[in-house]
Amino acid sequence: MGCCHKKRKKNVLLKKKFNDDDEDQNEEPDVNSIIIRLCYNDFIPLKLLGRGSFGQVVLARLKINNKLYAMKVLDKSLLKNRHQELHTQAERDLMVKIHCPFIVSIKSAFQDEKYLYLVSDFVQGGDMYFHMHEAHKFSFELTQFYISEIVLALEYLHKNNMVYRDLKPENILLDAKGHIKITDFGLSKMLNSSKDKAFTICGTPQYLAPEMFIQKGYDCCVDWWSLGCLIYEMLTGKLPFPVKREGKIDLNLYKKKLQFPRHLNEDAIDLISKLLVMDPKKRLGAGKDGAKNIKNHPFFEEIEWADIWNKRIIPPFVPNLENELDLKYFDSQFTDEPVESFTKNPRSREVSYEYKNFTYVTESVKNELMTIPTENMENNYN
Repeated sequence: MGCCHKKRKKNVLLKKKFNDDDEDQNEEPDVNSIIIRLCYNDFIPLKLLGRGSFGQVVLARLKINNKLYAMKVLDKSLLKNRHQELHTQAERDLMVKIHCPFIVSIKSAFQDEKYLYLVSDFVQGGDMYFHMHEAHKFSFELTQFYISEIVLALEYLHKNNMVYRDLKPENILLDAKGHIKITDFGLSKMLNSSKDKAFTICGTPQYLAPEMFIQKGYDCCVDWWSLGCLIYEMLTGKLPFPVKREGKIDLNLYKKKLQFPRHLNEDAIDLISKLLVMDPKKRLGAGKDGAKNIKNHPFFEEIEWADIWNKRIIPPFVPNLENELDLKYFDSQFTDEPVESFTKNPRSREVSYEYKNFTYVTESVKNELMTIPTENMENNYN
């Protein structure tokens, strides 16, 4: 079967203008009255891009429009075993609400008996971890540019009462033009208001804010702590608090005086020091004007924020890509592997749990599919 549930209703509406006996043959179908849904068979899996605890990310081409997307495939049985159903539903619900130039945009979501699928932009320049590993550390100019775009992404999330909770190099992607896009909202949370608190300890140990462990609740300010860690790492090639990923967190580690290399810019040292303050109320970024106070720091003195938001600044580094399938910025450990056929994966088993209201197609894709001749869509579906 093809990708459109209630396909007959859709095809009748699309065929309406081709029926010579219909009085309204020149009337265009209303896109809002047509249900468009995608499924795995509508895509051609091309390459494995990465693998996580609950599934894989695959580069896939949508047959109907011939465009490339990143498809996150999550194993329902693994999610159920680790009680991650609500977190996964929350990730989908958050992503459909986000419209920011520096955050990956979701294009479609669907499910079958074994898997959940989240289809989003294919961001071809690889992740920040790859580039930091290659360069060891970044220049002040490059760091300033990336951090400026990240600040605007976090400001957008916080204004919408979303706390990200997993800012790290692996979750920051570079597009083909050199701009950043934040991805992976599996640990993010929607707060009820700016005064609301979260209590779950989650994220990557090296970037976790200390207030997470006090069990008195925390807010969006945890993201500014992670930003301080990220700036330090970009400029020095090291973590400010080298915690073992599997090790226990010792709060005394945060109390140690930070060591800065002699070559580091004074404004960078000041910004990092003010972001890595243990008391979240005294941390730069706290309060309703948090992002504004960060943007006014001397570290960003030369930054025109409207130009950053509108991408009028040429990135200091632009990925050298030969074509749309150039994957040089992705780990060959994954890209050299054959893409598995998920429907035949013996390690997965069917799960009766169905995620409610999970299916989604963004309006831009829906409108694009509506311009494709009906007979072409029928050929694809049948």
